[in-house]
Amino acid sequence: MTKTKLLIAAAIVSVGFTACNNSPKEAEVLNVYVDSVEKLTPVYTTENWTMIDNGYQERVKKAEAEYAAMDAEGKAKADASKAKYEALKAKYELAIKEQDAKAAALAPNFRKALRDRLFGEGKIGDDMQFSFVTADNLLATYKNFVDVVADNKSTYSREDWDEINVLYEALDTRKNEVEKDLKSGDNMKIAGLKVRFASIASTHRGGTKVKENNEAKQ
Repeated sequence: MTKTKLLIAAAIVSVGFTACNNSPKEAEVLNVYVDSVEKLTPVYTTENWTMIDNGYQERVKKAEAEYAAMDAEGKAKADASKAKYEALKAKYELAIKEQDAKAAALAPNFRKALRDRLFGEGKIGDDMQFSFVTADNLLATYKNFVDVVADNKSTYSREDWDEINVLYEALDTRKNEVEKDLKSGDNMKIAGLKVRFASIASTHRGGTKVKENNEAKQ
């Protein structure tokens, strides 16, 4: 159990102990819980916030069930605790969102990395334009594409293979556009590369799915 979980658990036990000995109204139980959470050192993760929120929902439900029977002081405490909790919730949600955004920004863009390896640095952007592929470099482009796939076939994830398939189909589309200007013999060599790619993809893409399914079951 993490330090944060231990502190929250201690806060819950403390509230329960107070309730058993002094029989406070549910508004007071809620108030003590929210105050305890507010004093914790924040850990801005979804898992941590879910645990905090579960504890709150349990207590606020009991407080709301007795709200009509509460005196003015009890209602004031309940309302104050709810308002304080909403402020805490907004703070945590914003911090978690910002933290996740920073993590996403720092994470490597697998699509860009894959495209750079298959076609060269910066050749293919988000617009998926293949205008750099001409009749003169089409064979070399196919060869590099298939060679890279062959060299890395055992390391690709299913997500990688999905992207590779999209890129391969886009390259084929570009081939149809420049095919009439191909050098003599290039078309046959490209056909051989296409057969090689199809063999690699049919063998390793299916194996990737089986591997991921087996890992998910464990």
